[in-house]
Amino acid sequence: MSTLIARSDFWHRLPANPAMGTRIIENRPMFSRILIVLLVFPLCAFAQSAQLDPSGLPARDVHQDLIIGADPYISATRYKGTFGKKSPYDAGIAAIDVYFRNDNDRPIRLNIDTIELIISMPGENRQRLGPLAAEDVADRALLKADANPSPRRPFPFPGSSSNSGKGKAWQEMVTSLRSVALGTDVLPPHATTHGFLFFDMNHNFDAVRQSHLYIPDLAFMADNKALFFFEIDLAAAPFK
Repeated sequence: MSTLIARSDFWHRLPANPAMGTRIIENRPMFSRILIVLLVFPLCAFAQSAQLDPSGLPARDVHQDLIIGADPYISATRYKGTFGKKSPYDAGIAAIDVYFRNDNDRPIRLNIDTIELIISMPGENRQRLGPLAAEDVADRALLKADANPSPRRPFPFPGSSSNSGKGKAWQEMVTSLRSVALGTDVLPPHATTHGFLFFDMNHNFDAVRQSHLYIPDLAFMADNKALFFFEIDLAAAPFK
């Protein structure tokens, strides 16, 4: 078997003509990123462990060996069982547990920022909602209605800045939401991951039945080849 050697300043000390059976590969940015993703971080770091098979979810879309399924939370009882006493439900926010099963041999990049919940109520104009950051969910659930949260990336990576001075309960809720939120932009090969997306429904949870979850920006990391968009009809969900 050939030995792979990544070219860097350290490897410049290798002889000009390496021994037979040794291949030198150029240090490409995309190759480096994939290598870091697959070797440095364990798969459990990408998202919550997923016990449910998304192929069994009624609300799902499937193509190019990727299955995406959605499980919307509607009832107050179900929210309480997952989120505890203070939950997104109290603030009129819908939580949708989204599952990804990547059956490809290559990792897939996901752009969470472009995901939308498209609401199509009869007789009304279509609405497009972007996912809320954990901090914004906590703002709406715990702070006064006139709070003015600044725009945030839906789910920041660990180490990013966070708001302070909002109290212990706010910090605890943000931490709890981040632990269950969809917080990864990489779908590992031959793995299932999942996490929650949060959308401000202004307490109109029935509108989720008239909605589609639109996921437009996915691409294979090796060659940046785009996948066709996914659109999941939530009317098929059991609504518990």
